[in-house]
Amino acid sequence: MNRPTIGEVVRSAQAKLARARIESASLDAMLLMRYLLRVEKTEYLLRRHLPLPEGIEAPYAELIKRRIAGESVAYLIGNREFLALDFAVGPGALVPRPETELMVEWAAKWLHGRSQALAVDVGTGSGAIAIGIAHLASPHALRGVIAIEPSIDALRWARKNAITHAHNKPIAFVRGSLVSPLAGPVDLVLANLPYLTPKQVDSNPDLAAEPRSALVGGEDGLDLIRALIADLPRVLAPDGVAILELDPSQADEVAALAAAKFARAVVEIIPDLAGLARFVSIDRASSPERETDS
Repeated sequence: MNRPTIGEVVRSAQAKLARARIESASLDAMLLMRYLLRVEKTEYLLRRHLPLPEGIEAPYAELIKRRIAGESVAYLIGNREFLALDFAVGPGALVPRPETELMVEWAAKWLHGRSQALAVDVGTGSGAIAIGIAHLASPHALRGVIAIEPSIDALRWARKNAITHAHNKPIAFVRGSLVSPLAGPVDLVLANLPYLTPKQVDSNPDLAAEPRSALVGGEDGLDLIRALIADLPRVLAPDGVAILELDPSQADEVAALAAAKFARAVVEIIPDLAGLARFVSIDRASSPERETDS
């Protein structure tokens, strides 16, 4: 009996994933096969008409089964690309999302032309934001990054990724909640905090394997964002800026909270590549006069 080709096995897996209502069925089926074959995309495309190698069918079927059960592809293969860097991820750390890259790129542009700024990554998780900004910013612009995270498990992943990608970068990992570990002013605050509601998480099988504490931000998703905005005037420098990632449905409310707390800062809603309201920035540097918000 002829063995099925790589492409035939992947198409069959794609159909199973699609029946399980996994939106990224085609991509996931291909990525999991590439992971087992240890090949890049181009080589996979060249080999997909060839018979499936011995010893691949059973582990591939198991990966597909686990994907249908809710484990993310990133957890299954142990990494996720973020800003062209492969970040190690696994249970205990949120998988970095592509939209978060936009926040880091925005911050890097803000840093351009500045000197020796101190940045803070609030809720660093796998360390993707802290390591990403340290890579994109010039050494002259960035004095250092403080990466704050309450979860010990997540900090282990962040430190592992820092060893791989940022062993010579000025990043300090600190266990703590929001900006409570900070005593002095900082120039740049980046925050991708838990902002989903319990209903959003419970209705999305793709999130089942990720730490709930890194996803849910209270009944309306805004508990941690509210707490951060309340404490930001204490630590954000008079010419500093903060940018927060959120659910598009929350943008207007978060912008209003920020404007009320920072009466003379420039508060803006920033869209992602799909045009959705994904970020809110609080820019004290652009305020018409220096403020003393409290």
